[in-house]
Amino acid sequence: MSRSYEPTFSPLGKEAMMYYVGIDLHKRFAVAALQDDSGRTEKTQRFDCHDVGTIAQFFENHRPFKAVIEASSSCRWFYELLEPLGEVSLAHPLRLRAIVAGRAKTDKLDAALLARLLRAEMIPTAYVPPHPYQHLRDLTRARARITQRMNEAKNELHALLTRANLHSPYVTTFSKRGRAWLKALELQPPGNLVRDELLHRLEHYEREVIELDCALEGMIAAFPEVDALRDLHGIGLYSALLIVGEIAEPGRFTNGRQVGAYAGLTARVSQSGDSSYHGHITRQGSPWLRWILVQAAMKIVQRDAPLRNFYTRIRKRSSAKIARVATARKLAGICWVRLMRWHRLNTQAAA
Repeated sequence: MSRSYEPTFSPLGKEAMMYYVGIDLHKRFAVAALQDDSGRTEKTQRFDCHDVGTIAQFFENHRPFKAVIEASSSCRWFYELLEPLGEVSLAHPLRLRAIVAGRAKTDKLDAALLARLLRAEMIPTAYVPPHPYQHLRDLTRARARITQRMNEAKNELHALLTRANLHSPYVTTFSKRGRAWLKALELQPPGNLVRDELLHRLEHYEREVIELDCALEGMIAAFPEVDALRDLHGIGLYSALLIVGEIAEPGRFTNGRQVGAYAGLTARVSQSGDSSYHGHITRQGSPWLRWILVQAAMKIVQRDAPLRNFYTRIRKRSSAKIARVATARKLAGICWVRLMRWHRLNTQAAA
């Protein structure tokens, strides 16, 4: 059982001592290390993640505090639990590792290190989207995952046909007539079982996509800025909602290049003296934004003359893949400019 703490006050008795809390969060437990204004470290505490009341009481007894949690897919609930009680920030995991690299690594050492960096104001913070954008991200990312799994099932069906040296007589293999042809095929064992399982999986994913699309259509009124993107060829309702959800508040970026970097579409740069090397793209940031921008880039070049000319110019001196990524990076800046313009105009109208 953890000790009961009472808030400590300064010698003048006027102002409460500030606590700096580093939190190493896992799925089942969390480790918290506290430091006071003088740098003195309290005993490290370990909490069961299911015991939310004990966690809240511990931090209530140590107000005022500043806490930092390393950003992860499971940190949102902890952040929302502590936010009403004190000042909470998320540490950017990649930038944090660039600052410190210790030989010894334990949960207690990680939590204590976070507390020291927080007290020294050296925490590289990560962005926390507001609730509406977080809800939109959850839906659009779920749909993106299902879309990817649908494509995997289709690819496996194509591979199954290729192994049997069969080819669909229809242009679209997964049209109504194409599926009827697929179901009527007699394949060598266990080909029929594999085909039926893949078709059932594909039909299940399609039903899930319809449900998610209905939910997303109900969110259009909450995100009217999607209209700033939908007139771009290749960006429909779902693509626009995904881009809006991933960019969230466009004012957090200062230019379109930063949006491309956030999507992981910028090249790695290694420079020393007079030599400079540009490598592959970083792939650091939002994989969902990077995916939808690359998908949309190949459609928009069919209609948009300036982007088609840009793609063709890059394609002449490099590969189609590099040209596609470069177009997606440029499209990221175009989307950001349109969203910024929309927010600026609507803010002025509201004022």
